[in-house]
Amino acid sequence: MEVGQSTLDRNDEAKRPVSLPIWRRPGVLALGVVVVTWAIAAATWPLSDAVVPWDSKNQFFAFFRFLATSLHEGSSPFWNPYHYAGHPSIADPQSLVFMPPFVIWAWFDAHPSLFAFDLLVYAHLLVGGVAMVFYGSRRGWPAAASVLAAFVFMFGGVVSSRLTHTGIIISYGLLPLALLTLEIALDKRSIWAAIGFGLTLGLIVLGRAQTPFTLALVAFALGLRHVVVQDKPLRYALSRLPVALVMGLVTIAIIAVPMVLTAQFAHLSNRIQVPVETALMASMHPVNIANFFVANVLGSLNPSSIGDWGPSHGTLPGYDSTDRAFNYMFAGSFTALLLLWHGLAGGRLLAPGRRVWTAIAAVALAYALGRYTPLFPFAFETIPGVSLFRRPGDALFVVVPAIAVLVGHLASDYVRQGLPKVGRLSAILFGLIIAGLAVGAVVFSARSDKALEAASAIGIALVVYGGLVALLMWAKTARQRVAVLSLAVAFTGGELVLRNTASSMNSEPRAIYALLEKPTPEATEILQTLEKAIQRDHAPGVRPRVEIVGLGGAWQNAAMVFGLEATNGYNPLRIGPYDRLVSPGESPYTARHRRFPTSFPTYDCLLGRLLGLEYVVLDRPITDMPNARQIPIADVVMAGPKVWIYRLPAPAPRVAMTTVVRVADADELIDQGRYLTRQSNGEVMVDDDDDLRSSYSPTPMVAPTAEIVSWRPDRVEIAVTSRYAAILTDRSPWYPGWEVEVDGVKRPLLRTDVLFRGVEVPAGAQRVVFTYRPLSAENLMAATRSALGLEE
Repeated sequence: MEVGQSTLDRNDEAKRPVSLPIWRRPGVLALGVVVVTWAIAAATWPLSDAVVPWDSKNQFFAFFRFLATSLHEGSSPFWNPYHYAGHPSIADPQSLVFMPPFVIWAWFDAHPSLFAFDLLVYAHLLVGGVAMVFYGSRRGWPAAASVLAAFVFMFGGVVSSRLTHTGIIISYGLLPLALLTLEIALDKRSIWAAIGFGLTLGLIVLGRAQTPFTLALVAFALGLRHVVVQDKPLRYALSRLPVALVMGLVTIAIIAVPMVLTAQFAHLSNRIQVPVETALMASMHPVNIANFFVANVLGSLNPSSIGDWGPSHGTLPGYDSTDRAFNYMFAGSFTALLLLWHGLAGGRLLAPGRRVWTAIAAVALAYALGRYTPLFPFAFETIPGVSLFRRPGDALFVVVPAIAVLVGHLASDYVRQGLPKVGRLSAILFGLIIAGLAVGAVVFSARSDKALEAASAIGIALVVYGGLVALLMWAKTARQRVAVLSLAVAFTGGELVLRNTASSMNSEPRAIYALLEKPTPEATEILQTLEKAIQRDHAPGVRPRVEIVGLGGAWQNAAMVFGLEATNGYNPLRIGPYDRLVSPGESPYTARHRRFPTSFPTYDCLLGRLLGLEYVVLDRPITDMPNARQIPIADVVMAGPKVWIYRLPAPAPRVAMTTVVRVADADELIDQGRYLTRQSNGEVMVDDDDDLRSSYSPTPMVAPTAEIVSWRPDRVEIAVTSRYAAILTDRSPWYPGWEVEVDGVKRPLLRTDVLFRGVEVPAGAQRVVFTYRPLSAENLMAATRSALGLEE
């Protein structure tokens, strides 16, 4: 005490709480535990030399590498020529073009690694976990309760099992941050928080899929609830109008252009409205709820070689299209115990502050169950937007954050109020529900002769639950309950890290995907053989196309990584007319996925030649392709024993000029699935919707010439020579946003030979430039009209 300090000052000092070092403060400790646990979880993949597999690498990582390559080569990543002969990646939600963390990383790293990609994706869950701690702190939860909520959010259920679905995880991870900034903006009338909410919600919606759609609805519902529960809701709402306006404007500014471009792509894509019968096949079977209480009761965590036996496409073929990853719900034994005992049987889920989350969880679960409740069929037929999506089971991504918040509340209640009172009727009712789930799981498992394994998993789980019950009942004082809760939360963190991270549902050896990062010797031999053939057979600047089929998962989009212009790829979204006529399929994982329609009956057909398809890489002799209508003529470049490479004869040049024009209805040919079987030399087909400015002779004139002199993915410069007016065709997909200039003068883009882009070239012209400008005012206006259904 300083000399001269008054007695009053000394008394006030005695009443002041002791200031703890920052590292001992509850909030800081909670954040530290969350960050450290997340880091341990994230390290389980690289420490086991494993990566998040399947779509994460075969699709999203390939797009990430294309993004990085494009930025470092000085071109935009908006058009991808290495994917289905040409693909509007700016309009594809899976391309990561509008995801700031990936763009920033790609800007500095031309060759991002598999581990770097996984780290970027997984970091979004850390953002959500940290925001969840602050979310709990605003509600006065004990630190351990906030940590529990963060653990469930980051590692629970489908969040871990479906890490492979990168776009969903990115949107999902941002939800707590959106809710946190929403509350702060409304409570404090903070413009900065409103901007933060608008940015976060905008990034969520940019996922442009069912999960972002439902997460945005959750944010809207919680914002509305936040207003309604105020003492004077109307006055509160009116006073927050400026904040709400900022939120809306920022969100619209973030999503407007990408959404319009995606709507334009959807209109022209292969994706048609999903019939309700197809969507219902992706319903979660009620028996799968059993794995919320017992993680491996249905074999979900078994190695792939052993397999699972729960309801899925494997056990219910033709009726169920889900798999174990889609149906996984385990979020920790302590989580399940709190929810069942304290929340449902004890009635605490209906206390103020929890009802809205309880309702969200119940509605989302009913939606996920699909065919097994009336909610999803009703929503599919009546609520705008729902029929665009094909998987009701995706609603589990709403169930998990709802459970996270609810167990945060329940853990806080336990510390403050102790154990809940449970009526005899409630105990009997929920006991019967759990017994029914256990019996259902065992009975269903018996279909695969796995009843004993299911019963064994239940027996082990009962021991764990018994220990947790005893621990909770032992604590009598608030201090003891804090200690017990902390111990139970630590157990939950360990349980989730051990069970849900780097499991057979979300992990495979890095070596399987190594060729996308650094080709294996076997992959190197294939790529070098193909590259040498291209260099031997072509002058510099000639751009042949290739098709890779049947080599397995990592090869599906390998062309994108290695700069090979491919006629196929791995993507559920494709330009519709191209997909209809060429029919490369969604996945060239195996040869049986390659269809050969009447418009493309074999590899050396007219359409294949016009595409410039010259090299085919297969897992079998070309004569053994299962769906081909004819045996193609081809020269062998590599003959097995695992991979065959063929060179097809007489591919058409990438660019060509013709003076003989035939007008036809391209849309009619596409609708009928027909294409020309032969084409006269010097002839081009122009769509009847295009207005030609020049007249053309019915007989060939002196042959004009065209040669590519400069090329990059989004710009093609062509030198032309012709004494007469002619049509120049760049045999790459026609698509809105492409513009063309002839000697510096903009000209109308034509649709030539049904699929390709072309332009009228007057006599004497010397230079033609095709440029992809999707962000031009003209294209954005056209895309907006299309999205609003205002096209002529």
